[in-house]
Amino acid sequence: MPEAQRFVGRHRELADLHEEWRRASSGAFRVVLLIGEPGVGKTRLADEALARMSGPITTLEARARRLGATASFGLWVDALERHLRSFHRDDISALCDGYLDDLACLLRSVAALRGRAPEIEPPRPRLLGSLGGLLANLTQTNPLGVVLNDMHLADPSSWDVLPYLAEHFADAPILVLATVRPGEMAEVPTAWRAVLDLEDLGALTRLEIGPLDDPALAELAEDVMGTSVGKPFLDWLWDRSRGNPLYAGYLLRAARDEGIDRRAPGLRHLPEELSARVLVRVGNLEDAPRAVLEILAVAGGPVELVDLVRFTDSSLDAVAASLDRLVRSRLVTELERAQVPAYEISHPLIQETIYEQIGGARRFVVHRRVARHLLVAGRLGEAAGHFARSGERGDDEAIAVLLEALRQAEQRGAYQEGLGILSILVDFVPAADKRWELVADALFGGADWVIDHRADADARAAVAALREIDSVLADSPDLARRAVVKSRLTSFLSWGTGEVAAAAVAAQEAVALHQSLGQATQARLAALELAYARGLSGNISALYTDAGQLLAEAQEAGDAEATLWAAGVRGSAALYQGKFAEAEDVLQFSIDRARAHGKPYRVTWGLMTMGWSLGFEGRLPEAYAALESAKATPGWRECNVLEVESLVRWLAGDYRGSLQCAREVVMLNAGRIGLRRGLALTCQALSAAEVGELGEAHEALAGARAIYGSRVWFMMTGIAAHAEGLVAWRDGRTAEAAQLLARGAAELVDADAPVFGAFVWADAAELAHERDDVEAAREAAAALELIAASIHRPLFTGAAATARAWAALTAGQPSAAADAAESAVEVLADLPYPALRARADLVLGLAREGRDPALSVARLSRAAESYDRMGATWRRDRALARLKRLGRPGRRAAEATLGARAITSRELEVARLAARRLSAAEIAAQLCISRRTVETHLASVYTKVGINSRGELADRLAELV
Repeated sequence: MPEAQRFVGRHRELADLHEEWRRASSGAFRVVLLIGEPGVGKTRLADEALARMSGPITTLEARARRLGATASFGLWVDALERHLRSFHRDDISALCDGYLDDLACLLRSVAALRGRAPEIEPPRPRLLGSLGGLLANLTQTNPLGVVLNDMHLADPSSWDVLPYLAEHFADAPILVLATVRPGEMAEVPTAWRAVLDLEDLGALTRLEIGPLDDPALAELAEDVMGTSVGKPFLDWLWDRSRGNPLYAGYLLRAARDEGIDRRAPGLRHLPEELSARVLVRVGNLEDAPRAVLEILAVAGGPVELVDLVRFTDSSLDAVAASLDRLVRSRLVTELERAQVPAYEISHPLIQETIYEQIGGARRFVVHRRVARHLLVAGRLGEAAGHFARSGERGDDEAIAVLLEALRQAEQRGAYQEGLGILSILVDFVPAADKRWELVADALFGGADWVIDHRADADARAAVAALREIDSVLADSPDLARRAVVKSRLTSFLSWGTGEVAAAAVAAQEAVALHQSLGQATQARLAALELAYARGLSGNISALYTDAGQLLAEAQEAGDAEATLWAAGVRGSAALYQGKFAEAEDVLQFSIDRARAHGKPYRVTWGLMTMGWSLGFEGRLPEAYAALESAKATPGWRECNVLEVESLVRWLAGDYRGSLQCAREVVMLNAGRIGLRRGLALTCQALSAAEVGELGEAHEALAGARAIYGSRVWFMMTGIAAHAEGLVAWRDGRTAEAAQLLARGAAELVDADAPVFGAFVWADAAELAHERDDVEAAREAAAALELIAASIHRPLFTGAAATARAWAALTAGQPSAAADAAESAVEVLADLPYPALRARADLVLGLAREGRDPALSVARLSRAAESYDRMGATWRRDRALARLKRLGRPGRRAAEATLGARAITSRELEVARLAARRLSAAEIAAQLCISRRTVETHLASVYTKVGINSRGELADRLAELV
């Protein structure tokens, strides 16, 4: 805080944190997310809580910086470096025992002990393991308390450490207090994935930090003012600060310094806004203190005294004098880390205000000074961010540093940080510049994340960079570099920008280059990307065939890596085509291989795809079990598990569950949904339309259109057309709906993805009946018959029989329609897919309407009840409307389906009076209606809520209100 301000209030929060400390110190890794707006006191609360904990405690602390997002593991490096600085070499060696080489890549203090840092960065799993091991070793003496401030600014790798610790060091006595701003946190998908993973592991508590309450604000006011204050003063303070401790502190000190009238408070001279107050104070500074303040604002975090001397090119005495002035002005706070004095601006809000008022040229100079120092200090990733703020196109020094940072991120497997650096290089390295060759050198050719297509939403800048590299290398004799670039470009074009034709060309060139170099595995993986490019363009048969050939070749050659990936692709392509038995066998093989080779992402991917296959085969419980197994793997949210689960739940008629999955995807990827995750928006639209959330459905469709445009991309765009058609149908635009459904179904079938096309045709058949379009109904039925004949599974047989019934009914053949519908009902009877069963019941009820009214009422009623249980209000209401056409029995059945919701306002009036034991005559007199009308209303109420007497009515009255 800007002054040694008394800590007030927060009794509940302190009690919650004390309980978390009790659990952690007893041997449980715990994370508490302190969530609150700027200035609300999150950091002060965290520090105060740890200071009050009973027993000995080792504390670590670091603050994320806005320019630190490219520094992988940067927040943990900062916290550990501060702590280890005071340790003897022998103590550091003991703490890092077994992890010395790996930690030397991250920590300068360990590298100094080793003599130098290793030349090659260890892979990501080893870095995570070494950090976990060091933290666990630190707990051998005392439990560990870690404060990570402004985590919403942290690099992705620092977030990844938390769920890793929760999973692999669950018994370590560590309490992490992480402060975040909710608004900025919402824009960080990596952060939300880590938070949800921690919740899955049972290691996280979220603690909302709100404004101070009235008693706490009064206590603070009395402490600062030195005397009691009355209600007018507190009302003024609350009105200006809204209980924010930072704002309140500034207002109180200004009020105290001015000696304002506490009975009619108001500041006379200084503006009351925090930013204005800060700028006034900065404006009153001499040049030397202001220069130091600007250094601190640009650095964004603690800076040691010796570094400030270097930054300012001033003497130690001059810097010390400036710091003394700044600390007394309450703009800067003095810290002491391991007997080394350090300084930082007293609050992030103040730092942001000062930074924004620094002129552009001055900001450029200061960033470059800070960048050079960070580089000398070995903080490469963080230095890269400062060079990015202080460079221009063609800047040799900045480009050299960015290249080294990219190389480090690539070797560590920190692909999100690497993509961030690559996007900066696009702006720094001129087109056709030979330095693009150096960028190519920094890329790691065997990166799993590229083959797994994990960076689809971040690919646009990567594509621009890779195209520049590809152009510069066009005539290069270095075939290996060209091959790596072509292979990576293929992946990003296919899955990032959707340019599948260009991806196919790049893939063919990559295959040829790898083959010419004798790199058989890389050639096969590039060929697999070529197969994907063909599949994504709407030719899943080619994907299936090519993946099968590559799988056979890889197995014959003993190529374990290519075998693993090719098996997964072959299994997924088999699923899309409805070859479920093969899909299950090959996917299980792929899962087993992935486990054996330590590829957790491929395990997740295989289990997810297995769940997809089982769900569309008709084995729903097994599908859910596979999806739950996928969720039990580390980092599963990087995969498309939720998107697939959403689609499976939609098919099963669990529309609310489908929506929940889709909404979570949207939340986790705020503003960054790419081509492969666009399925979530489609599922959201499908399920939202079913449950009557039309606004949400339209919004989701708008998002899907923005992603896919008018292109054909895999089966996703066909499913998206299905959603467009369903929403158009819901809107009453039936002609447009028919066109959209026919287009989506044809696209899916033409792409050889009949598994998904079948259910588009199912909707098309029902819509054709509603529109009295005999030809369209017959076309849909015929298409579904062909699909069912090729797939041979009850789910598809039942859907085809239902479509056949709609076609017959539309053509005026009720007997044939009834026969087909009864077949559908029988086939679907034992399958846990109520939405499909309800459709069969619906068409059977309509087909029997003339010949067997009782059966018609029973079937239509069952369909309506099924839709009602699913929340499919639109389909339910259509079934009820058809029921009501069947005379009194149908109307009574419709009322019984709705139950209490069907009760009219007049019936409710009568029911309330009857529950008070009034007779029919008394009710009639009170409501000015006849006794017979009263009895009719009561009989209707009894039917609708399923009761037989007034005694039961009194017990059920609450349902009617």
